Amino acid sequence: MGQALGIPDSGRLMQRDPPPVIDPNEPLDKLLLNKRFRQSFMAFADSCLAGESVHFYSEVHERGKIPIDDTVRRIYMARHIIEKYIVAGAAMEVNISHRTRHEILTTIDLAHPDLFNKAIKELLQLMKMNLAKDYWSSMFFIKFKEEASTRSSDHDLEQMAGWNFSPRLSSVHGTDDPFHQEHLVKGAGCINNDLDDATSQEL
Repeated sequence: MGQALGIPDSGRLMQRDPPPVIDPNEPLDKLLLNKRFRQSFMAFADSCLAGESVHFYSEVHERGKIPIDDTVRRIYMARHIIEKYIVAGAAMEVNISHRTRHEILTTIDLAHPDLFNKAIKELLQLMKMNLAKDYWSSMFFIKFKEEASTRSSDHDLEQMAGWNFSPRLSSVHGTDDPFHQEHLVKGAGCINNDLDDATSQEL
């Protein structure tokens, strides 16, 4: 959806930046700002049949890149998010409190930058409780570390060889999503399959 609206990729993934070091002790909201980590965490959540929270976070994050004064695109993106995640019975309905859902559905300012903040806060708490701990011991995190290590080695070799890439060429350096063509295997590190029982109490 973000690409359709012309939203640029996150500035946290510059083409020539060395791979980030991911510390499990960092707050989840900070880790999710990293695109590669977010894709890995999203793939893990999808394997647990609980990916809607991460997909929602990602789309709200993309909406945040739209300039404040670009109200048309902000409203269009907000409507898309509401229809996909907030409306009762939506295709990827997220588990948020009735109060927060009602506030979003009855807002008169769909362009407001804080429209989804309460929902994000609630869902981050759920992700911490139900997904984060299992992710660190999953095959998804192991593969993420291996991918990061490979990128780090490539980066070091390029520095030693003194290769001079133009930004245009260096941008074509592998797929952004290491899990792009990977088929998710049920039970591949996911322990908590039923999240609704653990999160039925409203925040």
